Amino acid sequence: MSRTTEKRAWYKLASIVLTVFMLGTLAACGGSSEKGTTADSDSKGTAGGEQKPFKMSIMLTSYNPEVMDSEGEIMKRLEERTNTDLTLTWVPSSTYVDKLSATVASGELPSAVLVLNQQLPYIVNSVRSGMFWEVGPYLKDYPNLSRMNEIALNSISIDGKVYGIYRERDLARDGVMLRKDWLDNVGKEIPTTLDEFYEVLKAFVNEDPDKNGRADTIGLAEQQANAAWRSLLVWHGGPVDWELKDGKASPAHMSPIYLDTMKFYKKLYDEKLINLDFAVVKDGKQLMTSSKAGAWVGNLNDGAGMEENVRKVVPTAEIAMTNVLAGPAGQRSAGGSGSFGSFMIPKTSVKTEEDLKAVLNFFDKVSDEDMQNMLVSGIEGRQFTIENDEYVKTTDPKLLVEFGMGDASQLGILRDKIVTYGGPLVHLRDELYNKNKEIAVTNPFMSLISDTYSEKGSELDKIIEDARIKFVMGEIDEASWEAAKAKWLKDGGNNIIEEFTQAYNDLNP
Repeated sequence: MSRTTEKRAWYKLASIVLTVFMLGTLAACGGSSEKGTTADSDSKGTAGGEQKPFKMSIMLTSYNPEVMDSEGEIMKRLEERTNTDLTLTWVPSSTYVDKLSATVASGELPSAVLVLNQQLPYIVNSVRSGMFWEVGPYLKDYPNLSRMNEIALNSISIDGKVYGIYRERDLARDGVMLRKDWLDNVGKEIPTTLDEFYEVLKAFVNEDPDKNGRADTIGLAEQQANAAWRSLLVWHGGPVDWELKDGKASPAHMSPIYLDTMKFYKKLYDEKLINLDFAVVKDGKQLMTSSKAGAWVGNLNDGAGMEENVRKVVPTAEIAMTNVLAGPAGQRSAGGSGSFGSFMIPKTSVKTEEDLKAVLNFFDKVSDEDMQNMLVSGIEGRQFTIENDEYVKTTDPKLLVEFGMGDASQLGILRDKIVTYGGPLVHLRDELYNKNKEIAVTNPFMSLISDTYSEKGSELDKIIEDARIKFVMGEIDEASWEAAKAKWLKDGGNNIIEEFTQAYNDLNP
């Protein structure tokens, strides 16, 4: 039986009684209390003209041991607002990729599936074989979906067409987090340029910023994956991953600015302004939270939690944040896709255009302001309360499970009307995200497909990453760096360049 509001139930009862009165028989009314199926939903209503709930299912990721309560208040409100009979299949994030692959291969798909990487070969092949609906032409017909960002839509496109409803994320999220108390102790301001940043790092290492009388501090915390690399390259004036140069696709590492940025990193390494073991460190943020390092470049979302954790070590610690460090090309930020996965709609389960529109209506409705906030924050008075203007999460295990321990947010689409709760660093984060958006540099080949890259990309990326790390550590020179670039080209890079260039030209004749 479908869960409905008292008001809807009253109207339904009234319509049945009226029909009975007019026709003199209950059998003739044609009403049904059962939930609608895909085939008889959407415009096909119950007696009295009321639409039946549309029966649909979604497969998506879970990051918590207990999944969202299918009988809880959040699920109830979600179904009522979207007029759906909704089934959610939660798959642990650690096994999601394998589960999705097997599900697509089986052809037994739900009404919508979350695809975290639409460039996976089996997703691309499924799209090209006609398995999924192209949704791009329909978006303009929905008040919320019509507001979707063109950059983000392009990032999830396949062969220039949109086959999914993306989950919105801020376009450019990285910046610099610094120990504000260390800045004060060494008499420095928050840096605004790369040169100022270098001087701050020197002071953090050489001027005893923690005032413990020992030379034991690190300037910039780094890690194996070079967390700061992408941003520092863009701040130096370089591209994000790829650029269009002389009419052809060109990878970032072919840019002279890539070498300039490596030299900057090597300077930091040689002067011991970064942790010398960065190549084997898996989580550089721990150097910040343990009060060993004074700067971190990464997602600005880390700032508030970083301050909370470092205060467990140094109660008076403070974190300051800035979004960019101006370099030779001025202020620029490293842009991403503007999304984190998309919901794709299979034709094997959603067989008609009428049913497609019902699925799109669901995603449009969950993008209403109150739905955005419910999925991200929960229901006020149940999952949280506001005390002294602060968000206070419930400790009631049952209510947390009702919220999926936060997994409800995995259903979210647009996030542009979410109320931000938190302290000054949380609000500053959002302000800096917005500033970054205005100066973001993006990869023009982000959505394009290269068969060679799909097959050999990881192997080829490793050639460049290994050479970059060795150059920074002084293990190879510029000649060896040029040899690594040549090897990348020979082992498949030339094919990738050709394939990306052709795909770009096909979409931009």
